[in-house]
Amino acid sequence: MTTGKSFDYQQALGDPCRIFGEPGNVLSHPDLDATQKREILESWWQDAVRLSESEGENMGGGEEPMLKRVNDALLELERQT
Repeated sequence: MTTGKSFDYQQALGDPCRIFGEPGNVLSHPDLDATQKREILESWWQDAVRLSESEGENMGGGEEPMLKRVNDALLELERQT
């Protein structure tokens, strides 16, 4: 997980999986406020849904477990705020 000066919010928003590895890491990032966390998780959720839909069309690549983990992180963020 990236922290401190090297953190790039726009990059995290565009490719949250590469920056954070797991959705739960977004929740614990000290440099993000609740709005930024929600935006990153929602971006991740959209990516996970597209991948899941592709897999459903036999195009491969989808990760239903990732979609669940992103949903769980969004629910946790909602609970925290």
